[in-house]
Amino acid sequence: MPEIELFPVCCTAEVPASTVNKLLDDAHAGSERLAPGSPRVLAVATSAAEAQAPTTATLPPVQQSAPPFPNQSAEHVAQHVGSAAYFVLLDERSVTDDTAVLAARRPGGAVDTVRVAFGAVQHLLASLDMATIGFAEIQSIAEANGGVYGGGGAPRQGGPAPRKRLGG
Repeated sequence: MPEIELFPVCCTAEVPASTVNKLLDDAHAGSERLAPGSPRVLAVATSAAEAQAPTTATLPPVQQSAPPFPNQSAEHVAQHVGSAAYFVLLDERSVTDDTAVLAARRPGGAVDTVRVAFGAVQHLLASLDMATIGFAEIQSIAEANGGVYGGGGAPRQGGPAPRKRLGG
């Protein structure tokens, strides 16, 4: 059986344990809806060392801990996640809107990011890892939906209006 890819989850702000637990539960539930029996693949880093090479997926409930990367950018965190091509950031916004930042490392050190609803995190990471979706495609979908992938977003504007029904 192939080894399961684990993805680091790093906090860049004070994030309550309840928010981290919600991410873990919602992300796994979202993956389960698409692929029943999906293993958990998120590994919450409580220190920079843990972000380097996660060995086990984190199971809720987690305990409150200080953020290992306070006020740090995705680029800074990317320097601490070992060989992970993709990782997750929880920031101050995560606490209020149940979204996380998915980050993808590019050759040369650049990092692409996109905001994603908690329920979409795990299945998107699995899809990215299997190359069934591209990061630019996720960013495009998020942009078209109010800046968040899987969050519903604002109604779309600028498209054709629905047809009017006559005589009825």
